[in-house]
Amino acid sequence: MPSDDELAELLSNPVTTAADAYELGRRLFEARRYESAEQAWLRAFALGRDPRLLVAVADTRQRRGDEPGAVAMLEQYLVERPDAPDAESIEVRIATLLKSPAVLLIRSEEEGRAILVDGVPSPKKTPAELEVDPGVHVVVVVGGGRQVGEKTVRVGYGEVRELDFSDGATSTVAVKQSEDAKLEAQRAIEREDQTIHRAVIATGSIAAASLVTGALLAGVSLRQDDERRTSSSQEAAERSDRLAQFANVSFGLAALSAITSFTLFMTHKNKRRRERAAARVRVETFGAGASATLRF
Repeated sequence: MPSDDELAELLSNPVTTAADAYELGRRLFEARRYESAEQAWLRAFALGRDPRLLVAVADTRQRRGDEPGAVAMLEQYLVERPDAPDAESIEVRIATLLKSPAVLLIRSEEEGRAILVDGVPSPKKTPAELEVDPGVHVVVVVGGGRQVGEKTVRVGYGEVRELDFSDGATSTVAVKQSEDAKLEAQRAIEREDQTIHRAVIATGSIAAASLVTGALLAGVSLRQDDERRTSSSQEAAERSDRLAQFANVSFGLAALSAITSFTLFMTHKNKRRRERAAARVRVETFGAGASATLRF
């Protein structure tokens, strides 16, 4: 198995093919080097653009406990492969991941302190790792006949929050999403935006061209009608009918393309609007410190 430095060199080598990178990722995955396997499969995807590799990347992230990163890859898979035969199962998997519990890492200066979450005593003592539902929770630590501390936290799915009740300690946020995962997710969004932008322009252009063509054919057809009336020519009548049919086809294509272009634009615009509404930064102050959580 290659070391991290050797892996980076192999993946950056211009002679490395998508098949080479995939095979390397498979071996790394079997060796449980999930982060390295992700790097190899992302490189294979960049070289070959096989959407199925995004599912493989989601597998590596899920094995590492990076549920948000796994969801990002699965959603990108559905975008890259709109006719995916396994779309239904992927959507079920996404829905399941979105219900993944959050984790609270609770510490205190003296071990063995009792913990209450939302008023319910926990069977675990500090230090403890507790799974909780996404949302707002009140955590109280009690020991020595007194309340050591109380903190209110908001956690999202798959998020890990560390709460330190030591004197003078500040709580930090540990989100199971690497910087590479965030960058890749942002790149995926940009690629999707570009794809939709090109599709909107292409279908809009087809609509405009079809409309102009239909108008021209309709004009010629009308002139042929005038010629038929004056000359009673059978040939002119046939030409007029054919031109009228072509004009109707062009108008139909223009209407269909325009509807497609508008639907693509509005669907993507509404999707981004929902994402912007869902993404927010919460800054919460606890004692002497503060923590910021970026939720997607």
